Amino acid sequence: MMQMCLEENTRILMADGSQKPIREIRIGDMVMCDLGEPKIVRNVWQGREEHMMCIELKNGSKIILTDNHPIKTTAGIKRADAIDENDEIVMVYGEKYKISSISCIEYGDRVYNLDIAGNFMIAEGIAVGDFGIQNRI
Repeated sequence: MMQMCLEENTRILMADGSQKPIREIRIGDMVMCDLGEPKIVRNVWQGREEHMMCIELKNGSKIILTDNHPIKTTAGIKRADAIDENDEIVMVYGEKYKISSISCIEYGDRVYNLDIAGNFMIAEGIAVGDFGIQNRI
């Protein structure tokens, strides 16, 4: 099974408005989904990845994730490796930003993903899919 994961220090928007590194999130925690609703974390997955993708946006946001991780764009849900510089990424509260750079980086460390009942979570301000979304892309 291919893992769809985020870099271990990726900040996730919690239901109370705070941000927490994904590696510190536990089952039962409440995170904010992209529709502004709190969702309970039903499961946490972790693994290791040697290479990751780094996507930087023109607003200065940056996210490091596996190439198959789903991201919400203005053109719909896309895998990270299907995104190009012409895409606009959907941010928290529906803001949209263009991409400034996409690169593959050496990583070789722990990666994490959450199960929030097939919803999009907010990671580094960016709407990304949870574990359940992978069956839909």
